[in-house]
Amino acid sequence: MAALLLLTGPQAGKRHEIDGEVTMGRSPSCTIALEDAKVSRKHVRIAMVKGEAKVADLGSRNGTLVNGEKIDGEVTLLPGDRLQVGDSTIVFEPSAKASLSDAETDGEVITSPVEELLPAVGPVAGLYNAGVALLSATNEAMVLRRAAEELARGVNADKGAALLGGTDGLLTAAVVGADTVEVPRGLVRGALERKEAGRVRGTLCAPLIASGGAPFGILYAERPEPFGDEEQKMIAALGRLSGEALAAVRARSAAGGNAREEGSRNVVIIGSSRQLKKTVDQARRAATSDEHVVISGEPGSGRGLLAEYLHSRSTRALGPFVVVDCFRPTSQVEEALFGRTSTPGVPPASSVILNADGGTLVLEHAEVLPRHVADRLARLIAKRVAPARHGGEEAVDVRVIATLPAPAQTLVTRGELDVELAKALAGIEIETVPLRDRSEDVDPLIAHFGEVAAKRRRKDPATLSPDAKRLLVAYQWPGNVAELKGVAERVALLYAGTEVSALKLPPEVQQGQVPTTERLTLAEMTRRLERDAINEALREARGKKIKAAALLGISRPTLDKKIDDYQLVVDKRRE
Repeated sequence: MAALLLLTGPQAGKRHEIDGEVTMGRSPSCTIALEDAKVSRKHVRIAMVKGEAKVADLGSRNGTLVNGEKIDGEVTLLPGDRLQVGDSTIVFEPSAKASLSDAETDGEVITSPVEELLPAVGPVAGLYNAGVALLSATNEAMVLRRAAEELARGVNADKGAALLGGTDGLLTAAVVGADTVEVPRGLVRGALERKEAGRVRGTLCAPLIASGGAPFGILYAERPEPFGDEEQKMIAALGRLSGEALAAVRARSAAGGNAREEGSRNVVIIGSSRQLKKTVDQARRAATSDEHVVISGEPGSGRGLLAEYLHSRSTRALGPFVVVDCFRPTSQVEEALFGRTSTPGVPPASSVILNADGGTLVLEHAEVLPRHVADRLARLIAKRVAPARHGGEEAVDVRVIATLPAPAQTLVTRGELDVELAKALAGIEIETVPLRDRSEDVDPLIAHFGEVAAKRRRKDPATLSPDAKRLLVAYQWPGNVAELKGVAERVALLYAGTEVSALKLPPEVQQGQVPTTERLTLAEMTRRLERDAINEALREARGKKIKAAALLGISRPTLDKKIDDYQLVVDKRRE
């Protein structure tokens, strides 16, 4: 059954199933009563009609927002859509694939409290406790420390150690029960070269190893009394558990920095232009599908943000969102895409395709992939498999989103995109709109990024003069939203809490053109300085020409002529 999950507000954390019709408001008679002064008594209605969720505002005072836009009339909700009702943020969840049944069970139900079933003593209990400790470790150092602690506890050793490295030397060590340990080279060689767990009287050693890989370190224990068969079995099992835990931590850190895995967040796209709304609508429709997506457009035009928006609105929103920047060195990209076997001191790394199982894999700048990498990746995507850590391949459920500078077929025609990769990615195509073609979005974007930057520094946001706003809107923004964000943040930090005139904007914005390396003539520089000085004087004089002429030391008729020559617009503002 479809449901509403309340993320914020008076009922944050609660989940309400939509059985027919649901109403929200301050009135106790509403299905979901919200004690919120911003909410009307009967604020909004959500109803299931022929399997679709329809939302309609009930004439509320402050309105209802869906994905940041105030709705007018009835709107169909898509999986992951977010409603804003007063202070409450609500996520729409579609019908679940699993459901509860009232059917009688066949046979007697035998139950026991889970805590009573878990092992409490003996070797099995030791391995269980060690597994729990290793699973909760969040970094490699923590895995090594907990492995050493659990080993010492499990085999009753005076000293325990987890060490990374090879037979030439141990690189990283976590030691308990002593400051240092000296490990017999013969035991180390047996563990690392022959994958053996060995013991010699009061010393015990086993390899750290993950599925199908080579050992990349050892576990070591020491005590006065000799170790027996049970302790040898314990250290062998613990070496495998610790190796898997280290590999898992490496996977979560996204292949050593070659990729990044991000949690689901509320992605907001700023702007109200017709072109942007069309693009966002395409992304919302794509979110309901499971096809691969190609997002093309100029650098800085929001391709990455649109990919994240699409993921956050899809049924995969709670799954991993893994991003690979294909512009990185080829060796690093290959390691991220296809994984890495273990070497001395370095645990194996999982393929990001495997890490993205159940979620979304984003390939940024996919067009730069070398042919041998692109061909292998295309085969994996087409077969929906990933390199397995233990060797071979395993099936995965991954949606791929590729960001490209132009439509895939255009790049294939130019010879800039591998044909097989283009075939594997074939599905939905969305093209972002450059900022110069949606100038009405410049003002809200400047305000948004400026406010965020000011809030981060705990300062008041800057305000823009009318001349400054006009220049920003007229500018062509060759770097698109990315360039605008940089300008907005710079202005916000340099001029916090003050009004920003046109003269305080970057030179290329003032000049209304793309930065150039060509030198200006003396006459051109003089004209620009004169124009900027007149603009600043008019701003300071609040549009009063007599006062501006006096500030400039020229006559009123001369000022009028120069205003005409430079085609300046005079804003008259009251004191």
